[in-house]
Amino acid sequence: MPSHLFQVDDVFRPIVEELVVLSAGSTLSLALCCKSLTDLSLSVLWERQKRLSTLIKVLPPDAWTYEETDSPAGELTIVRDLSPEEWKKLRKYASWMRELEFLEDEDEISQDVFDVLFRCPHPEPICPRLVKLTWVADSVFGGDFVHFFSPQLREVRLSSRPGTVFSFAQSISTLPILSLKTLSLSVAGDHTVRGAILSLLKTCPKNLRTLEVTRMNQLCDGSWCRILILLYRLRTLETDQFPPTCTLPATAYFPSLQQVTFRGPVAPRWIQFLSESSGQKVPSATGIRPRIVAPHLRKLYLEYEFELDSTFTFPLRMFRNLSALQLKSACSHDVCAFRLTDEDVSQLATQLPELRQLSLGTPCPHNDCMTTVDSLLSLSTHCKELRELRLHFNTRNFARDMKNSIHNALRHTPHPPSRCPLTILDVWQTPLTPDALGADLFPTLIGLVDIFPRLQRIMHRSRSPLDAWGWQRLDAQIASFQEMRTSLPSMFA
Repeated sequence: MPSHLFQVDDVFRPIVEELVVLSAGSTLSLALCCKSLTDLSLSVLWERQKRLSTLIKVLPPDAWTYEETDSPAGELTIVRDLSPEEWKKLRKYASWMRELEFLEDEDEISQDVFDVLFRCPHPEPICPRLVKLTWVADSVFGGDFVHFFSPQLREVRLSSRPGTVFSFAQSISTLPILSLKTLSLSVAGDHTVRGAILSLLKTCPKNLRTLEVTRMNQLCDGSWCRILILLYRLRTLETDQFPPTCTLPATAYFPSLQQVTFRGPVAPRWIQFLSESSGQKVPSATGIRPRIVAPHLRKLYLEYEFELDSTFTFPLRMFRNLSALQLKSACSHDVCAFRLTDEDVSQLATQLPELRQLSLGTPCPHNDCMTTVDSLLSLSTHCKELRELRLHFNTRNFARDMKNSIHNALRHTPHPPSRCPLTILDVWQTPLTPDALGADLFPTLIGLVDIFPRLQRIMHRSRSPLDAWGWQRLDAQIASFQEMRTSLPSMFA
């Protein structure tokens, strides 16, 4: 006899998955109204649960409570041992969970909960289908996460809160490394923990795709060399460790690396390491060719405040395939740290034509930088796919610069080049001079719409009421100028 339609998971599961996105309450009602749909609907709901507190609350109300602590909500705890029937119910729901998170500012869970769970009479993992585990260790439970490991674990993110040190080397050493594709370790620990992490990284399989290593008090040079040589299939790398000073073998490169994030003062050293390695020559079957360490690198994020000048940005031109570049500038209340000129920005735009997202520091209110609207014109002309932009530019003579940009060499061609599809210009705290708002409002907007033909909005966070009002006025006029540009193209010629 053929199965009932509701009993065929492949048929009904997509419907329930779509319903749970729209309304979790409706999915629960569906589970309660039809017995044949109960397990299917509940399994889809529980696959989206991430909190251990949610799992504990399926027990009878007399089995758990919130004890008073410094936290307003209190601390969740289990007050008695569980019966076999309660264990069965708990494990049923836990078997459906795919992700587990222990984060700051979430429900506080007492050590008693873990003590009870770890006395489970069954030898299997508590969550046998767990795919992702995120654990922020605190002073209560530092390393008691071994029992949550499952053979299907693909992503593990372990970190300790600032000021806390744990010796959970054994837990780290028992990670199911063969199944992992993403590993994030932001852990401060003693030499035992450090040794366990190094041993783990050195045995990482070649299928590891994402690696984040921070707060390790700097890995030794030899360890980094071995790790980088082994993990040549990495797609994402994030670290605050200094790069190795030793020369990697000529065969060592990262053909799959697509995204890197460097945190802290190590960023310049990494850029130098990667760019110098890329500039080396290596023999090949056809002769001598340039050595490219990361030929497919697409996204580069430097999370540290620097003084941005041509010396810092020059090596970045080696990565011609970049689609996203985000740098921070060390601008303060007293000084602007942006030292690039229009020529520097133009050369960067010429060398990185694939850019879709560019952030050269956060525009500050000083208005002391040397870049003008010519930088905007260069980026719009050379980076045909640019969609997000944050750039310092001097608006002290904004309207005048817009008029002068008409004579820019990029406009003096028989067939003017196409512009980028940028729709939002983020000016952050860039001040706006009064000249751009008076009689010069018209040429200012014409210039902006001409440089960015698809511009729809200007984002600003101006502290000055005059600047805020000025940018708001410009922003309000963009739509009408875009219509004018379409209906009266000769005016913009």
